[in-house]
Amino acid sequence: MRIRTAAFLLAAAHLVSALPVRNVSSYDNMPHGMPYPSDKQLKMIEEYAHGTLPNGPPPPGISEPGITNLKLVAFNELFEVAFFNELITNITEKVPGYRFSSEDDLDYVLRSLRTILAQEELHALDANNALDNVGIEPIEPCHYKFPVDNFDAAILLASTFTDVVLGTLQDVVERFAMNGDFGLSREVSSIVGQEGEQQGWFRIMQGKVPSELPFLTTSDLNFAFTAIQSFVVPGTCPNIDSIPLKTFQPLDIITTPTARTANISFAFAHSHHTNDTRLWMTYINQQNLPIVEPLQVVENEGDDIVAKALFPYDTHEMNGLTIAAVTPTKGPFPNAWSVANETLAGPGLIIVN
Repeated sequence: MRIRTAAFLLAAAHLVSALPVRNVSSYDNMPHGMPYPSDKQLKMIEEYAHGTLPNGPPPPGISEPGITNLKLVAFNELFEVAFFNELITNITEKVPGYRFSSEDDLDYVLRSLRTILAQEELHALDANNALDNVGIEPIEPCHYKFPVDNFDAAILLASTFTDVVLGTLQDVVERFAMNGDFGLSREVSSIVGQEGEQQGWFRIMQGKVPSELPFLTTSDLNFAFTAIQSFVVPGTCPNIDSIPLKTFQPLDIITTPTARTANISFAFAHSHHTNDTRLWMTYINQQNLPIVEPLQVVENEGDDIVAKALFPYDTHEMNGLTIAAVTPTKGPFPNAWSVANETLAGPGLIIVN
């Protein structure tokens, strides 16, 4: 058995062993001159996005934690730009799995995705512009790989990583506030609203109700940083080392949870466990205190451990996004940051509803 690099997203999106049709985006084929568009290209991006980059004065300074926030936002947004650009290309080139029977459906989907792509481009430019304004090198795109080969799988995946983004931006806003970067909080909060509208569309396209939860699941910058790297071709990010965040070992969700309480199976690297070590599965769901369940080792062979833990759906109404992490302690954990600080493997992404 081998832990798959993108297993947590494959499990969350119910994708199995899908191979990408167009699986690498590089700096050279980022759309519209990204990440450094010309004035003409920027004007075109803004027209597609139905709006402009903010034109107010930038903050005179940004704290070190605030700079880390902006680097993570730029890192994420460039990944999203590559993803949506590849999706649009697959549709326009009528790649098998991305064809539509109705021209009206095709037109509507392409108009929607082109707007989403342009809005993500502006998000990336806004974060990098803020870094450049205080003399920090902007984040550069990587080469990416996307484990989908059809439109429905792509929308499932987009919905999953947008859930993570919505949780991570909560962390970004709180860190801005805690470190005095008030001038950036309102702008990022406006992005939260935009991403929420986008997520509602993804959910409708899956036949789900548009709003997922009353209080969206929170996350931590380090979980997002690790998750994005599942789509990165190793060694292709020019300045990823400038982002001072943790990269965790992968956590593979073997059993796809459903809306009921049951034991589910996980796999992770065996280096975190010896026969006398207790490990725990810690779940982050909605705005509630993290939930901790003991891990029971089922198999410990080769490089990996297979273990099971209870997914206590009924007790906690664990709908929407749940972030799972292997921890060496059962806490108590007061928030997502404290879980990330103790995480050995993760994040595992679970979506119910």
